[in-house]
Amino acid sequence: MNKYRSRALAALLTVGAMFVSTACGAGLGGPASSRAARDGVIRFTFAPDPIWDYMHDEGIIEDFEKETGISIETSATWDEFGLFAGGHADIISSASFEVPGLEAETERATVIIGRYNSERSRLMVRADDPAKSFADLRGKRLGVFTSVSGTLVWHALVEKMHGLAIAGEKSDFKIVVADIQNLSNLLARGEIDACICYPDLSARELREGSVRALYDGKSSADLFADLEAPGHDGPMGNVFVAREDWAAEHPREVEAFLDLWSRGLKEWREHRDEIIERYPQHFAVESPRYVEFMKSYVAEHDWVVQDIRFDRRWADDESKIFDLMRETGVIEDDVKNPKFLPTAGDRR
Repeated sequence: MNKYRSRALAALLTVGAMFVSTACGAGLGGPASSRAARDGVIRFTFAPDPIWDYMHDEGIIEDFEKETGISIETSATWDEFGLFAGGHADIISSASFEVPGLEAETERATVIIGRYNSERSRLMVRADDPAKSFADLRGKRLGVFTSVSGTLVWHALVEKMHGLAIAGEKSDFKIVVADIQNLSNLLARGEIDACICYPDLSARELREGSVRALYDGKSSADLFADLEAPGHDGPMGNVFVAREDWAAEHPREVEAFLDLWSRGLKEWREHRDEIIERYPQHFAVESPRYVEFMKSYVAEHDWVVQDIRFDRRWADDESKIFDLMRETGVIEDDVKNPKFLPTAGDRR
């Protein structure tokens, strides 16, 4: 276990299946390319995603390849780290706060080239629970879906806000690790007392009113901004990460990739409801009433960023999550911050 995870994660239970869905999106699929990196090609590995599927089905990616002469070899997998470690991907996605761990595990130098969505998990309790914050849940059964991802951020936030520990031998909660898609259901049934849950995977319970989010419905990213970086939209649940050597040698491909995703974010803003309707599986909803609920929820709590590119101020604010994690013992003091693409956001 590397230094990045040694403190906060050692006492958490072994994680089960982090995701149960393995269906490939329409625009991704097939085995990862085993070819070496080369000019005019972007090997992109990404978990199934609705915006990417929409761009594929609308012919936007095909048009992009024709106009730029750059082809994108894609593969859909939840194991992006593994393909990256094996040298089969030039660009993957990762939570920004997991990038040092990515480097440690894959032994590959990386650089964050773009942002995509904020860390969206919420702390939820049953609707009839009078709890107002983590401070009211001490000693209770807390459901989490993984020992990393959003749990890292919540651990730091809870330590900072309430002086309580989620992980470790002195944890103030009874940690229950469960499948990501079942947490809110376990909560509604009373098998756990609270959960760190994704709202899009809790649509049924939220719509039925059996569970509710604390902190006025704020996500971990919202709370981080309140505490450490007012106005910031992170930390990011997904950024686009490239091999540092590849990005340095392929600036044209990097810029083209960011242009393509800028178009994707534009399509999301203009066709968000249609995208949710066309790809409900990406939002863990099926029936029309839950699709409608999700459309309304995302309209109020959209976690997709406005711009794929960022400037130095944004990178500095995003880096503050590492200061918070060091301060609260989530990571060791000598863990280095990730690198951000130089002059990103200033090259328009």
